[in-house]
Amino acid sequence: MQTIGVYIITKNEEENIGACLESVKWAEEIVLVDDFSSDRTIAIAKEYNCQIIQSEWRGYGKQKQFALENLHTDWALNIDADERVTTELATEIRYVTERGKLGVNGYEIPFIFYFLKHRMRYGGCGGEKHLRLFRRNQAKYDQTKVHENMSVDGEIGLLKNPIIHHSYKNMEDYLNKFEIYTSLAADLMYERGKRPNILNFLAFPWEFFRRYILFLGFLDGQAGLIYAWNSSLYVLVKYKKLWLKYHPTKK
Repeated sequence: MQTIGVYIITKNEEENIGACLESVKWAEEIVLVDDFSSDRTIAIAKEYNCQIIQSEWRGYGKQKQFALENLHTDWALNIDADERVTTELATEIRYVTERGKLGVNGYEIPFIFYFLKHRMRYGGCGGEKHLRLFRRNQAKYDQTKVHENMSVDGEIGLLKNPIIHHSYKNMEDYLNKFEIYTSLAADLMYERGKRPNILNFLAFPWEFFRRYILFLGFLDGQAGLIYAWNSSLYVLVKYKKLWLKYHPTKK
C-alpha cells in the first residue's frame, strides 16, 4: 500500500484550519508547520492526528520545503488552510497513487475558486490547476518568497476532481493579504534585478480589460467586477512598490 501524507503551513488560521484538517484526516500522516500563531490555530490542530511543528517564517518556498522534509510517506499532498479536499478527490488520490501510470511522479489538481463566497467561473479563474500531489522523494521547491514553484522528476498527470479554495473571508482579509503579496512580489522583482518602466503602469488597464472582457469576468456579476478591478490594482501596486525601491522617498 502506498502511503499518503499531507503538509500545511499556517499563521493565524483558526477560522480555516478545522475544516481543512477535517477534509484530509484520511491521510496516513499530516504535518502542520506553524509560524507561531497567536490565535487558536494550534489548539484546533491538536484535535486532529497531526504533527505540529512551530517554525519562524522563512518564505513560502523554504517553509513548504521544510514541511515536506518532515513527511515520511510515499506520496505528499500540499494544501493551504483555506483549501478543502473533497471526498471524490480523496478517492481519486487513493486510486492514482496505487494504480497510476508508471513514471508519473506528480499530479496537477484542478481548483474551484471562491471569492467573497461566490464561485468564480470566469475572469481567468476557471480552469485553474496546480501541482499539489507528488512522490515525496521526487519533488523539491525553489526558494522564492512568494508564488513558490515545485519541480518533480518524471511525468506529470492531471486529476479530475478539484480542491475547493475559499480564498478570502471578507474584503478586510483580502486587503491584508493584498498588502503582503504586493510587497513580496516587489521584493522578488527587485532581487532579480528587474527595473520598472512606463509600460508596467499601463498593465493596469490591460489587466482589467483582459480579466473582465476577454476572460468574461462580467459573467460572474458583482464579484467578477470586484475581482477584475482588484487584480488589476494588484499589478499596479506591485510595480509602484518596485519603483519606490529604486526611488525611495526622502524623509
